[in-house]
Amino acid sequence: MEDCILSVPVPAGASGSAMKDVTNLIAGLEPFVEEEEPEPSAEERKRMFQKQQEISRQIKAEKRLLNRDLAAELRERQKKAKEDLARRQERRALELQAEQKLLDFDPKQGGAYYSRLNLVYDIANFDHDEESPLGPMRFTDVDMGDIKLCAALNILSVKIASLDVDFPILVYGKVIARDSLDQRCVYLFKRDKDDSQLINSKDETLILTGPKRGLALISSTYIEIDLKIRGHQGQVDRELSKGVLEIQGMARRVLKKCELESRSLATRLSTVAVIYSVVKSAVEATIFSITVLEGEFNGAIYAFTSSMRNGILLHDSKLLHHVRIKNNGRLIELVRNVVTVCLKEKLILAFLSGSCDCQHDDGITQVILTPTRRGWLELTPKLNGRDKMIVTLGVTKIRVEVAWSIIYY
Repeated sequence: MEDCILSVPVPAGASGSAMKDVTNLIAGLEPFVEEEEPEPSAEERKRMFQKQQEISRQIKAEKRLLNRDLAAELRERQKKAKEDLARRQERRALELQAEQKLLDFDPKQGGAYYSRLNLVYDIANFDHDEESPLGPMRFTDVDMGDIKLCAALNILSVKIASLDVDFPILVYGKVIARDSLDQRCVYLFKRDKDDSQLINSKDETLILTGPKRGLALISSTYIEIDLKIRGHQGQVDRELSKGVLEIQGMARRVLKKCELESRSLATRLSTVAVIYSVVKSAVEATIFSITVLEGEFNGAIYAFTSSMRNGILLHDSKLLHHVRIKNNGRLIELVRNVVTVCLKEKLILAFLSGSCDCQHDDGITQVILTPTRRGWLELTPKLNGRDKMIVTLGVTKIRVEVAWSIIYY
């Protein structure tokens, strides 16, 4: 290759200084002129070829490792996907099996229906017979500060509104509530065969012994009914009623004040009616002690509120008796002792000595009181704490102790 010679034309008659400038210009351009690199020797070419071969082998090895790792990862993902699918299929099979156990058939329900609650989380492992571990007075001694109160329920009565066979009948079985707190069983009525209740007519109600705590109404609350008729003189027992009732939660209602409502269930040999009140901004009142200090008491004790005179039976001397001595007094046994009350209303306890004090109509007990009647107590609801009061009925003195609590998760 010939050397590159930079030639700059010089005008004729140029002076010496002009020639000097041209020389300096050429000298300044010299660094930009590339010098041709010498050809590599055979040994260098051999080393370069070997290095390229080595790099190629490394790339191929890395590709093989990468492909092997990707294949292993793919196999692991496929294995996990198969295991997940198998678990889902097994879980679904268990869910279907659990749901199948809850399915029943009754023409009154239009054919197949669920006789127990099926809208629960993890139905395959849900124990429908587990009793709620939550009791009353959970926040009696706790100050929760400024808290928004939820709505609640009072189950006033459960009655056999219609019957396909003749009265009287002996009834046993269970009526339970499932509320928003834990969906476990909260018993309202529970009797075995040897302790059946005699029902003489549709005007009589089941003697409720629960709930043991306040029932929250946030999402829907469900009432499960499973009642039987005890066979008479060797006759076979028959199913009286079996199914579920839904009480709509707050998402599907607007509650401006406490309301009286009812739902009915037509199955088997009867139609069972559940009458209840929906309580706004509720607190739980637990009447944990009623003690006769002086004299005698024979009658009934009802609880109701200032806005709703539908009584909840706490005690009836025809059914229960004084059972033990406590603090130099006779403790009155209560069939149930929990009532929910609107915080802005009053809880009233009525001590009644005769049938003239009550009016029974369609499964609802209306308590009749006059403003000057001495046989009642009026209590102001609280978020927590306790109240202790004395009521005087002639020569009889009775001490009442009430605990207050919010209804909360």
